[in-house]
Amino acid sequence: MGLVGLAIFLSTFNFSVMFVAFDDIANHFNASDAAISWTLTGFTITAGALTIPAGWLADRYGRKRILLLGLSGFVLGSALVAGAPSVPLLIIGRLVQAAGLSMQSISALAVVLDVFGPGRRSTAVGGIGGIGGAAAALGPPIGGLLLDSLGWQWTFFLNVPIGLVLLALLYLGLNVTETTSSDSEPPDLVGIATLVVGATLTALAVVQSNSWGFASAKTLGTGVAGIAALVGVVRRSRDRSNAILFLPLFRDRTFRIGSFLNLLVAGSFGGLYLGWVNMLAEDGWGYSTRDVGLALSLIPLVAGPLSIAAGRWADRLGHRRVILSGTVLLGLAGVLGLLILGDQPDPWAWAAFALVYGVGVGLGHSASHAAAMVNVPAERLGIGGAMSRIAMDVGSTFSVALIVALAVGAGSSAAATDRALWVLIGVGVIGSLAAGSLGETHQRKNAGV
Repeated sequence: MGLVGLAIFLSTFNFSVMFVAFDDIANHFNASDAAISWTLTGFTITAGALTIPAGWLADRYGRKRILLLGLSGFVLGSALVAGAPSVPLLIIGRLVQAAGLSMQSISALAVVLDVFGPGRRSTAVGGIGGIGGAAAALGPPIGGLLLDSLGWQWTFFLNVPIGLVLLALLYLGLNVTETTSSDSEPPDLVGIATLVVGATLTALAVVQSNSWGFASAKTLGTGVAGIAALVGVVRRSRDRSNAILFLPLFRDRTFRIGSFLNLLVAGSFGGLYLGWVNMLAEDGWGYSTRDVGLALSLIPLVAGPLSIAAGRWADRLGHRRVILSGTVLLGLAGVLGLLILGDQPDPWAWAAFALVYGVGVGLGHSASHAAAMVNVPAERLGIGGAMSRIAMDVGSTFSVALIVALAVGAGSSAAATDRALWVLIGVGVIGSLAAGSLGETHQRKNAGV
């Protein structure tokens, strides 16, 4: 957990820094928010699309090997981003980062889940969530300091020396017993391409809906084409042995509901986090980059430790109780935000909102992912984790696109914040209904819990 946690920490740290660096990058390239948003949406689309083949590779060729390969790609992508002279090359660097992250995150998850065993999977996922929470808490304030003192490029360049040291530590110190699958047929490349096209077109329709017009033929045509491609991925997966989606896992009700909760609850975090950045930054409350980072760190500071506890509680008490508590609090946080977050800076109001929201995130996010994984066979941990993770990536892609579109059409930072808070309320309500339908998933009978 310690060695794998270092890799998780580095990637999550960089992910959270990207939100703080968003405005600086847009100003540096003199680009619109919609254009720079593709550094986020393109990242999540690529990570999501490659997650399935990454899971297959981890199961087929060994999780340590794919973990090292993925971390190498993440380091290379970081170097490309730091040196990018234009927005297109910046986005390409982010796509390389995403490709590496897809291999790194899935293989790391599979290693930890296999070591902890079936009865303690939620505890393992909670531990990973706690590490991610610590990284997300440190990312904004440290990233803010780097941005103010050295520039946004250094937030990515520093990944290179740190990543190289981490590669050496993992290569020398990570000893795992590999559980490999006998599948020799590679994943469906046409299915992967169709997924990329579908997610890209759907996100493009959402992001450009304000400039193209919500009811324009261009918006509707792009959106319909994207949804049709996504439906085509599911249909194609029914009849192929190497399908991008391993549909037999969906026969398990807990996997189905857990994956949906991962898409909705965990997937909404990226877009909503961007919404809070916009509220706190210069166009909203007027905070400096450093102060935005410090304010945002309150959320993962609360959520990180709770993720660890939530994993243990889910193993002992069942996922339904833990996730339902989290989703209810997410909805209440949205209502509280509408009542107390105005267009003028109010640190105490932000602290109260961040506390309730952070508790909801800590209880709901990791436990949703854990619920999907609780019944997955050991030999399918790579592909099972990939399918659950891809749900979160699809949710993150659409949430970022939605929040950007709502912000562009809002006319003011206060109005954009209100729209983001209504999205949060919707996540809380729908998530609570889904969590309430989960069956019993606790593992009290397992003496290792």
